[in-house]
Amino acid sequence: MFAIMFAIRRKLWAPITKTLIVVSGLFLTNPAAAYFDTMDTGEVLRDGEYQAMVGPQFIFNQYDGANFTGRLDMGLMEGVSVRGILGFGKVDFQIGGLVKWIPFPDTAEQPAIGGSAGVIIARIGSLTQYSLRLHPLVSKKIETEVGDLTPFISLPLGVTVQTGVDETIVPVQLVLGSEFRPLEMNRWGFFGEVGINMSKSFGYASVGIAYRFDDTSMNR
Repeated sequence: MFAIMFAIRRKLWAPITKTLIVVSGLFLTNPAAAYFDTMDTGEVLRDGEYQAMVGPQFIFNQYDGANFTGRLDMGLMEGVSVRGILGFGKVDFQIGGLVKWIPFPDTAEQPAIGGSAGVIIARIGSLTQYSLRLHPLVSKKIETEVGDLTPFISLPLGVTVQTGVDETIVPVQLVLGSEFRPLEMNRWGFFGEVGINMSKSFGYASVGIAYRFDDTSMNR
């Protein structure tokens, strides 16, 4: 999946990647938390539409382990949706919420451009982390004979405060990923992404399976 993502529209992704790497240099500070990921595209659910996703995150570099995370997305209005997060694993417990806003939707002339922001609270050993998150996001849907492939790129960053430790962390990672939605199973989405260390952080790989539904299917 990732081989396809890198091969398609190289002219589009190369300048975006260079820009995000330059921006990330502004935030290089203390070690970052490992559990933050994006797992999202620039497509926004409609009002009354929902998406449930589950999947593991595999952490490497210094702190090997895995997390299992569930996400629930809900459309609010045109260009805006919300996401709830609940996870366990190497990170003992994490819960949070994000609001996604895509002011520039995916069209023939441009990719989807926007991002999400919110708060995540996590328990790691004896520490509790309170994190303000910002995930700028760019994605582009590509129609194929077998379904829709939507590669995305993000630069997740934020500010994390840990209780009991006089330390404020500024996590920064470069994220490359993709969603595949099969033509004959368009309610199902299959996600994969990798996070690259940009600020004394940790690498990771996440995969997930998502199911989309609406108010009509819930009332059946």
